[in-house]
Amino acid sequence: MKNLLIVGVMLCGALFISGFFIPVKISAPPDVRTIVDHTNLTYVTPPCFNEAELSNYLQETKYEQAKKLGYEPESACTTNSLTEKDVPANIALLKKAGLIETKWEKDNKWK
Repeated sequence: MKNLLIVGVMLCGALFISGFFIPVKISAPPDVRTIVDHTNLTYVTPPCFNEAELSNYLQETKYEQAKKLGYEPESACTTNSLTEKDVPANIALLKKAGLIETKWEKDNKWK
């Protein structure tokens, strides 16, 4: 019984430590603020809005709605702003649990 406990503790410790070396990608929440361009059939995120080449036919919506419309990201800036790459697995779990901030505030707006 004692050996089983020791093995269990060692296994948990190994999993915890390996979590700092396993990179994962975190995606934006589906209800994060997004702007769609109905003329160009694209969407852009607020951090990339000023650099985007957009028409006048814009609408503010949620990310999931822009994807449902089948629109494409306006630029690589938009694509990159919708993910956090190479986040250690342990940190990603804490971010998903809301214990550590992500790129998006708790009310799913942009920082």
